Amino acid sequence: MATKVIDNLIRQWRDNWRAGRDLGWCGEALAAKELKRRGYQILEQRWRCRFGEIDIVARDGDTVVVVEVKTRARNDHFRPVDAVDAKKQRKLIQLAHAYVRARLADDATVRFDVVGITKAPGKRPIIEHILNAFEA
Repeated sequence: MATKVIDNLIRQWRDNWRAGRDLGWCGEALAAKELKRRGYQILEQRWRCRFGEIDIVARDGDTVVVVEVKTRARNDHFRPVDAVDAKKQRKLIQLAHAYVRARLADDATVRFDVVGITKAPGKRPIIEHILNAFEA
């Protein structure tokens, strides 16, 4: 009996994790599409290094833009962009430094944007794009 309960809990956790991951990937694809529509050139998606992952790296004119994407299935208590707190900002700054060292010249101008997407089932997604959301 206990084994069956544990198996069900593991299955529920795995299904919820997959649904969250799929929602996140869907949000990143929508964000990239929106950025392209606005004239950005997408340089990388899901760029990884030992410090973590940048959702999207894009170019807006001469500026390299590090984009954090937050996707939620509903917008009950706060906007998705509100999830990019001071700790996440420090992490993104660290990742941006690593990206510049690995891929660009050290004098590159970098900006941090946040894209929040609310994608409720059966409804059109709401996309909120905050340019220059925070400073390094």
